Amino acid sequence: MNLQRIKYSIICLLTIVFLVSPDNGAGAEDTPAGRIFRLEGSAMIVRKGNELNALANEKVFQSDEIKTGPDGLAELLLLDGSSVHLGPDSHLILSRYKFSLMEDDPNFICRMVKGIFVCISGAISKLHPGAIKFETPEGIVVVKGTKLFVSIIEPASSPGITGKTTIVLLKDPNGSLGQADFSNDYGQTSLDKENFSVAVNQGMAPPPQVFMDRATLGRMVPQNLAPVVFENYAPPNPYTEAFESSMEQQDTFGPRKPPPVSFSVP
Repeated sequence: MNLQRIKYSIICLLTIVFLVSPDNGAGAEDTPAGRIFRLEGSAMIVRKGNELNALANEKVFQSDEIKTGPDGLAELLLLDGSSVHLGPDSHLILSRYKFSLMEDDPNFICRMVKGIFVCISGAISKLHPGAIKFETPEGIVVVKGTKLFVSIIEPASSPGITGKTTIVLLKDPNGSLGQADFSNDYGQTSLDKENFSVAVNQGMAPPPQVFMDRATLGRMVPQNLAPVVFENYAPPNPYTEAFESSMEQQDTFGPRKPPPVSFSVP
């Protein structure tokens, strides 16, 4: 076992202890997957059939649906350090999330229904490459330690307008570049070069990766997500939070202020 794995294991154990302790009354099935660490505009959570107004610092659970409005932005920080950023008019389902010290087969599976997303992978992807999967209308993305920009356009009712999923591979906050594999019933392709993309139309095989320049990507990115895409933006580190909470006897996902973010436009 290498030093990185030991570090992840020790601090993740602290996180799990605080999240499932008797004080918060949560059983294993109620353990939060993470929390909303930043929220702007309108957003809601659909949980067990109930629609709830989303709140900053609110915990999120497996099977939750997160929806943002036309002016919305929601950023999720998950237990392993992965983060998912939803732009306006976006819809995400947290289908499955398993991450703990006792898990030999952790995974993170979410369904991206529509909208704009930026995903930064955490410990699950780094320790278990391929354990993070994003289900899109046009196919499945298997993430292997990196940052992704994802745009999903729903099919329109007008003739000739079909759905489309676009994925762009980006460096993660520490400067490393991973890989993303896209597959559907018609074929498969891989992204393994910085700023390369694949655009998949409904009912079609994924084409080979092609370079996407900054200007083209900039036209696709909402202004409130520009810092996450174009700057060396890193979400709060849950391992650090877990360690600090163990010292202060505080809830790992308790109230806190998000780090300041510059909203420069590319």
